[in-house]
Amino acid sequence: MRPPPQVTQSFRRLVTCLPASSPLLLCGDFNMHHPQWEPFLESSPSEVAAEFLELCTDAGLTLVNTPGEITYARGTGERSCIDLTWSKHLTVSGWSASVSPLSDHYMLTFTLHQAFKDTIPSAPPSAPKTFYSWGKCKWDLFIKDFDTQLPAYDYKKQSTGIKAFTRALITSYRRHCPRGMHKDGPRLWDDTLMEAERIATDSKARYLQLPTPDREAEMQRTRSQFFLLLRERLRNTYLRRISKSRRTTRMEIHFRTKKGITSTSYIIVVGRWSTHL
Repeated sequence: MRPPPQVTQSFRRLVTCLPASSPLLLCGDFNMHHPQWEPFLESSPSEVAAEFLELCTDAGLTLVNTPGEITYARGTGERSCIDLTWSKHLTVSGWSASVSPLSDHYMLTFTLHQAFKDTIPSAPPSAPKTFYSWGKCKWDLFIKDFDTQLPAYDYKKQSTGIKAFTRALITSYRRHCPRGMHKDGPRLWDDTLMEAERIATDSKARYLQLPTPDREAEMQRTRSQFFLLLRERLRNTYLRRISKSRRTTRMEIHFRTKKGITSTSYIIVVGRWSTHL
């Protein structure tokens, strides 16, 4: 069961504490119903929904959603527009919501165009990454060479010591650890998986358009096939295998646009999955 919607103090602080001139993109499953984004709403909006809309409007946020376009569907009759996209000092074009086999929530896609380019500094260029073949590194020679280069520790010259440590580390890597990375192992998102996702998506879209027992069975069958294939790839991909050797797990999210988002921009995603792998 969904929790009752509310405008929490933490969310209020989140929206109001950011610099007024900074670009902001706010996306999430807010579980709010209001004629502003649900024109087909028959009942009056709740006080919480009205408070939420007033807060976003006062903060200078602009609703990006196409009013009335469904973003959530479950079963034969539950349809709503609870997944919202708000922006400030950003131009958003091409907003659309499409059926996803991974969740009851639709997939939201759009293109960001940065505003006020003359007043917002560009993000610094990212340094190129260097990859090493750790399995082929001669660690005994690496440690010996590294220790030889390190000067005697002097607490009065910590800055000099840090520079010497960094220089010794880089030099030892270059001497004893070959560059490059392994590219063997199966690919995660290949043509087979993309085709399975397309079939599952089309099957779900047909069911939502006209819910019948046959279409529901077909949707469940294609969805199960897609999930089975996806789980198999997650178990067997090379990236999954090397992650087992790490003590920590890291999730990296990359945003790419034509012009890029500056370091002063904020992208906030609020939501939860209703379907788990």
